[in-house]
Formats: sequence, structure tokens, C-alpha cells
Amino acid sequence: MNPLYHLLARLTKKLEQQADLDVVNKLLITYFINITCILVLLGYGILSYVEMSHSVALFLFASSFALLLILVYQYVFKKLPVTKVLLTSVIIVVIFFLLYTGGNSGLGCYWMLVFPALAIPLFGLSKGNVISFLLFLAVLAFFVFQDRLQVQQVYSRDLVIRILGIYAAIHLLVYLNEYVKLHNFTVMEKSIIESKNETRQKDDFLSKLSHQIRTPLNNLTVVSNLINKSKLDAEHRDLFETIMASTINLINVVNNIVKVSEVKIEKELSSQVNFDLYASIDNTLKLFRDQHKERLEMNLRVSRNIKTQYIGDPIRIKQIFLNIIENIIKANPEGKLAVDIEINLQSDFEHESEINYVIKCPQLQLESDDYGNYYSRPGADQIKEGSYQPDDYFIDFTIAKKIIDYYGGELNIVSTGELTVLQFGFILKKGTTGTQKSETDKDVTQLLQSKSKVDLKNANILLVEDNAINQKIIILSLKNHVKNIDIANNGKDALDKFGTTKYHLILMDIQMPVINGIAATKKIRELESSSNTQTPIIAITANALSGDKEACLAAGMNDYISKPFQVEVLVNKMKMLLES
Repeated sequence: MNPLYHLLARLTKKLEQQADLDVVNKLLITYFINITCILVLLGYGILSYVEMSHSVALFLFASSFALLLILVYQYVFKKLPVTKVLLTSVIIVVIFFLLYTGGNSGLGCYWMLVFPALAIPLFGLSKGNVISFLLFLAVLAFFVFQDRLQVQQVYSRDLVIRILGIYAAIHLLVYLNEYVKLHNFTVMEKSIIESKNETRQKDDFLSKLSHQIRTPLNNLTVVSNLINKSKLDAEHRDLFETIMASTINLINVVNNIVKVSEVKIEKELSSQVNFDLYASIDNTLKLFRDQHKERLEMNLRVSRNIKTQYIGDPIRIKQIFLNIIENIIKANPEGKLAVDIEINLQSDFEHESEINYVIKCPQLQLESDDYGNYYSRPGADQIKEGSYQPDDYFIDFTIAKKIIDYYGGELNIVSTGELTVLQFGFILKKGTTGTQKSETDKDVTQLLQSKSKVDLKNANILLVEDNAINQKIIILSLKNHVKNIDIANNGKDALDKFGTTKYHLILMDIQMPVINGIAATKKIRELESSSNTQTPIIAITANALSGDKEACLAAGMNDYISKPFQVEVLVNKMKMLLES
């Protein structure tokens, strides 16, 4: 890799954190033209100095220095219009100086031929065409009045005609090339937009299909658990078990369908707020400390050089750690588990910092496929007995990888000895120290606040569910486990009830009319921000696409369970949150 390409690659990686692709391309074109002109002028200046043309050499060195100052100005202030005007002005001055003096050997007029190749890419098809044509007219006027201007180098009519003809040909070729590129780019952009729309429609369809199938499947599963099999004769028991086996197979089919969906990290859906990096990560880790406190030990170490306040989307940061830690726990289902997390300052700039994250855990024994998916192989005994479920060993880092890529980083997974190290890094803009925390940070901060233990049998539960059949099924499932269950038909109804009644735990559906579960959860966390209490919220939803769980937890929910579910699993989650 040549030095110039390496420099532009580094600039690209840095710029992509600050602007969209079109702006980045324009900045890179300006960088490339500026750097190229500096190198050419320096080389030509050295050649002029060797050939004893000291005045020409001095002027070229001065022009190179001016371009270097413009390069620094662009790098620091990123003011593209001003940079382009300054850069073009210096180039035009150099062209007319070489026209006036003739350069080293009287051939300085040929330098003007490169101007169309600089102006049109720099200013675009329309403006670049006008600027290049105006220079053509200015040079034509220079040749017409060269006798009156008392130039040092007089050009013959034949040479002038050749120069202007070549300039016009180069101008037309560059214009045609840029026109074709712009046309191809427009066609490609349209194709990409159509492809994204098709993908979005596919994912929306899968999400709706999953939701519609999972809800009745959940009712089948829950009701089957309520049936007393001892009252069935052998024939009916056999028929019932056949129905249940088919239901379980259908559940596996639905799980395989939704895995097709990709995680979308949309730039326009990302918020940019001032947040505390340490608090956001530590609050996220506390979710796992509370759920697996008997066997999980997590240590978070942050370098003293790191400024904890940054500007970005804290939900994205939390999703990374939710996804990675959850998969580490899944890959180590038994025994003590120690996870060490180190956050270090890779490089520091005036307005931003490059942060490096290192997560160390026991060796995951991962196997990957051609699509970047990772698997943890079950034990030989489990394979022989057929007692394992494939989904339990599917290690999916898709969410973390997508978000890290979105921030311009890369997730690397390396296993050495008895450890597996997951490492990634990306750039964050510096925030303001001492400012108020963002709403999201306030939401998650509530997870750290103490709450009194409550026995599940004495708990007052709020069920937020818009489907009447689902309401009935959940009430039948929990009536022997809890004291009271109130019903809210949507998020707005839930907020009204929450404001007038004390609830020990909330079971929250996601897809609801008026106000959905995510928005209702955020509003509840806002209402609780002035108190010292925090009501546990469990998402009970048919949304089971990749990323749904992380979105629920990052919004402030304490746990998540997807339909269809086993009643015992839900009860255990409720006990854990109420009694921890």
C-alpha cells in the first residue's frame, strides 16, 4: 500500500464517523487534489532549482506551502466550500504564473491542460464545467493580449491553437467521464433504494408473520400446560401428545424463519445525546449480575485517561454489550463464569476519542461458518442422547457486529489458551462534563436503585396486553401464583393505571395501539426518575427477530420473554426480579 493510499484510507475511516458518504467523497477528492498538487509543485520546484530557475522554484515552493496551509485548514475546520475556493485560486495563480514566465523551458503553458481534470471533479458537473470554461476564456484572452502584457514568454499562433484545442478536448473528455459516472451513480443509488425497500418489506412481513404465528402458538402451549393429563385415557393422551409434538415442531420452524431477518442499524434512527459511557455500560452489566449472581462475576475497568461523557447513542452501546455478554453466558451454561471488560483510550483528539474495548472470558470453543455465524459445540454425551436443543448453542454476534461496523470499527474474536478475547474499537465525539444525563441514562440508572423484596404470591401485577384471548391465557396461567392482576389494553391505559396504583411488576406487550410497549416503558422510567423506586418490567412479546430483545432491555425493561413460552420460565423470571 503506497503512503498516499494509506493516508486517504485513514482519512476515510475518520470522516465516515462525521458525515454521510457524499460529503466524505467530496472531502476525499479535495484532499487528493490538494496533496497531488503539493507533491507535483514540490517536484517541479526542485527541478527548477536544479536548472537554476530560482525565481520559478521560489514561487513553486511558496505555492506548495500555501496549499499545505489549505490542507491543514480543511483537516481542522472541514469547511469544504472555502477550501475548494482557496485551492482553485492557488492553482489558477500557478497556471497564469507559468503562462507568464514560460516555466523552465518555455513550456509552462502545458500546465493549464490539467485544470479541467481538477475543476470538474472538485466542483461537480455543473459548476466545474463553468469554472473550467471560464479559465479557457481567460487563457484565450491572455494569448490575445500577450503582446500588451509584456509577457516573458511569447507563444506562437500555432502553439496557441494546439494548446486551446487540447484543452477543449480534455475538458470534453473529463465532462463526459463525470457525466457517465453521475448517471451510473444515480442508477445504482435508485437500485440500492429499491433493494432496501424490498428488504425492509421482507423483514416487516417476517416480523408480522412471526407475531401472528407466535401468539396462537403461545396459547396452545400455555393451555396444554393447564390440562390435567391424568384425566385423559390412553388414546386421548396419545392424541394430545401428538398435538404437542407438532406444536413444538412448528415453534422450531418459526424460529428458523425469523433468523433470516437481518439487524438494521439505521443512521436516521440513531439519537445523538450526551451520555455517561461508564454508567451506560455498568448499568447494562448489572442486568446480568442480577440475573446470574450465583455464578457470574464481571469486572469492568475503565482507563483513567478516558473522559466518560460522550455524544452518541447510548442504546447502541448497550446493545453491543447485551448481545456479547448474553452469548458468552449461552456458550458457558454451567459452572462459574468470569468476564473481564477493559475500556482503554486508543487515541485522543480535540473533539473526539477513539475508544478500545476488550472483553475476556473463558474459551468459547467457537466454530464459524461462511456467513460469519458462530456456534458452540454441545457435549458428546448430549449429542449421543439427543438431549440438546440446537438453538441453545447458536452464538449470534450479529447485533454487536452490525453496530460496531456502523461506528466504523471491527469485532475481532481470538481464542488463546484458556481465554477468548473479543476486541473492538470506534470513535466517539466528546461530550460536556457535568451536564444532565440523557433520558435513556436516567431510565437505566433506575436499575441501580434499591427495591424491597416482594413475595410473588403477594404481588400486584399489571398486564399490558391488547389481545383479549392473550389476556385470558396469561391470567389463567398466573392466577395460582400471584395475588392480583390488573389489565391495561394499551400503553396509554398502562400509564393511566400506573399513575394511580402501586404495582410490584409489569408484564408488557410490545406491539399495541395508541402507545406501544417500548414508548410506554420509557415514559414509566421518566415518571420514576424523581423517586427511589423502580418497577420491574418484563417484555412478553411475539417479537422475536434478531435485536428485539436488546431493544427492549436498552429501553429500560428488566427482562424479556418471547412467545411461545413456558409458564414456569415466566414465573421464575418474575420471582427473580421481585425477590432479588
